[in-house]
Amino acid sequence: MKTVSTFNNILIFNPAFLGDAVLSTPLIKAVKKLYPSAIITFTTRPEYAELFTDIDIIDTVLPFDKYGKYKGFFGTLKFAKILREKKFDLIINLHRYMRSTFLLKRAKPKILIGFKSASLSFLFDKSVYRDKSIHEVHRNLSLLEPLVEDYTLASAIELGGKVITRFDRSLFSKIKLYQSTISPNKKLVGLAIGSVWKTKRYPPEQFAELASILYLSNYTIVLFGSSADKEAYDEFFKYYKYPYIDYLYKIDIKDLSTFIASVDILVSNDSGPVHIASSTITTIIDIFGATVPQQGFSPYTDNSYIVENLDLPCRPCGAHGGNKCPKKHFKCMNDIDYNEIKAIIDKIGE
Repeated sequence: MKTVSTFNNILIFNPAFLGDAVLSTPLIKAVKKLYPSAIITFTTRPEYAELFTDIDIIDTVLPFDKYGKYKGFFGTLKFAKILREKKFDLIINLHRYMRSTFLLKRAKPKILIGFKSASLSFLFDKSVYRDKSIHEVHRNLSLLEPLVEDYTLASAIELGGKVITRFDRSLFSKIKLYQSTISPNKKLVGLAIGSVWKTKRYPPEQFAELASILYLSNYTIVLFGSSADKEAYDEFFKYYKYPYIDYLYKIDIKDLSTFIASVDILVSNDSGPVHIASSTITTIIDIFGATVPQQGFSPYTDNSYIVENLDLPCRPCGAHGGNKCPKKHFKCMNDIDYNEIKAIIDKIGE
């Protein structure tokens, strides 16, 4: 693709959830290829920042602590001043909220690009239609359209490639040595049972049943989760009583993709670990409840399987799910048989 302008100092802005940040990386990679001599800065939430350090497509990670240091109107002005002092000549905004648009306009870049569906999008210098029918990665890549003469989505997809996160080869070797010592000649199945939204969580007791039959079928269970998932795991451990490799509440975000890459299969709700796993060779089983893959957040890899209840007209019940089932039956998750997931795992292991 041929660029229409030259930019030397570029900011890509997406302080959304973890999965959203990970799904920004093909766009960042494409921008780096289009402008190889430019300095590329990526803004994400501070709790995710280290996952994107030491990646060659990103020169600087600039965290936006929107709930802390830069909270509220005056915090927004303070962060806008920091951005303005960096003199970005191009800012690409993946976020669609009013505060972000206002903030980035105050940063005074030469060119500000975002989605037409964003709040205050009339403030953008260039705006692009956000196609809800395609994958989120492809939606993000569509923001390249104003930057190149011969834009096509297919060429943008090829340029962007797969998602990228920080990966530590030395640490990976140590993890695999440890795993092979305590669990030789067994397939490792990782479970990530948490989610910010409760209606996106496969019930912990059913995760426990799945883990139990897997352990008894000679698989090794590996548990992933942050302190935010403690409620779900407290429920899980009421039912699961067998051995497992314990990575709960212990892994720094910068090392999460390295640890996830160490398992053969990851079974997860539709949440951040799925998208991190998409940057690795690990096979993914993604369980959808309140949300659906057609919303654009399925694993961005062919090395994946989707599990969902296709018989419910009430799905999806929101953009992100919620904390309560609007129909009060939660059949989208309750009616998924863990034996169905076990069958997929057995098929992968053949």
